[in-house]
Amino acid sequence: MTPTAHFIRLGRLSVHYLAWGQPDRPPLILLHGGAAHAHWWDHIAPVLSQRYRVLAPDLRGHGDTDWADPGAYEIDDYVSDLHDLSVALNLDRPILLGHSLGGFIALAYTLSQRSRPRALIVVDMRARLTDSRFMRLVRALPAPSYRDEAELLRRFRLLPADSRPQPELFRAIARHSVRLAPDGRLRLKSDRAALRRAPVDLGPRLSDLGCPCLFVRGQDSTTLSARGLAEMRAGCPDASAADIPGAGHHVFLDQPAAFVAVVQKFLDERLRT
Repeated sequence: MTPTAHFIRLGRLSVHYLAWGQPDRPPLILLHGGAAHAHWWDHIAPVLSQRYRVLAPDLRGHGDTDWADPGAYEIDDYVSDLHDLSVALNLDRPILLGHSLGGFIALAYTLSQRSRPRALIVVDMRARLTDSRFMRLVRALPAPSYRDEAELLRRFRLLPADSRPQPELFRAIARHSVRLAPDGRLRLKSDRAALRRAPVDLGPRLSDLGCPCLFVRGQDSTTLSARGLAEMRAGCPDASAADIPGAGHHVFLDQPAAFVAVVQKFLDERLRT
């Protein structure tokens, strides 16, 4: 199923989002990770849309959404965008499913008391956001550009490098990650300034989430350890947890069928949909 693409004005930003499924179904918002985009969900959103109205926005500074003013990439900025999108589209307590940075945004939104989602699914993300040495090294590198699609597909990499998506899926993600620049080269759509944000620790507040929660990890992840997953589960006594074999940080790229099965089982059991 091909998504429909939309743009909506939220304050000073033009925000791009993709939509799948019938408008009268319960809303499910998919939030991608840092330096990613809405098309990361293209391969699983059609399956989820059999039961839900699936919406996948490009975060500010990512994909086809506008870049923000310098420095406007704090977690509160993303949370405000998510709130404004939900209000503008008249989404009544959507289910939130976020990966990596998107998972942290979903956590922060749920704790912001703006509106409780019907359910929260956080994928391979800790409850503490830090400015790691790895992120500092990535920021220090110049933004890559590519002469043509052949060079893009040869050089493009996912970070961290603990995932193994199918080649066709990898190529599709790479193609949607760039746009043609005035100089004729292909340049990444994501704003490098979005890699910098203040540390935030939500761990002490996990017990306040107040909705059905699922924490998911890839067993080969170098981002969220098995111990980290257990600590998140312990911090939110009403939460469920899943550790998916054969998957790295980008769980739903590595094991899409297993990931969708875990998500659907959780939603069926906790929401009775």
